[in-house]
Amino acid sequence: MKTKLFAIALLGTLAFTACSTSDSNEYCSNPGATCPDDTAIDASACCTDQSCYWTYDNTKYQCNGTDCGDVLDQIITSACVSSTKSVSIQNDADLAKLKAQLTAVTDKLLVEARGASGCE
Repeated sequence: MKTKLFAIALLGTLAFTACSTSDSNEYCSNPGATCPDDTAIDASACCTDQSCYWTYDNTKYQCNGTDCGDVLDQIITSACVSSTKSVSIQNDADLAKLKAQLTAVTDKLLVEARGASGCE
C-alpha cells in the first residue's frame, strides 16, 4: 500500500514538474500594424506558454504574458509619435484601435502556446 501511495505521489509530482518547466514552443507573429498616418510598424510578438516579448527597432521588450500594455505603449509611441509632430485628439481613437490590435496578437499567441504545451 505504501508503495502504491508513493508511486502515485511521485507520478503526480513529475507530471506537475514536467508541465511547469517544459520548454514550450514559441509562437511569433508580425501583425502588420500601421500608425494612423499609414506608417508601417515593423514589430513582431513572440510568446511561449509563460511569457511574451515584442521586438521593435532591434530592441526586445519583455512582458509577462499577462499584461503587455506598457510594452505596447512604448512601441506605439516610438513608432507613431515623434517629437516633431503631435497626435491630434481625432487620432486617439486610431491609437486605441492599434493597441487593441497588438493586444489581440499577443493574446492569440499565448493561447496557441498554452494549447501546444498542455499547461493551462
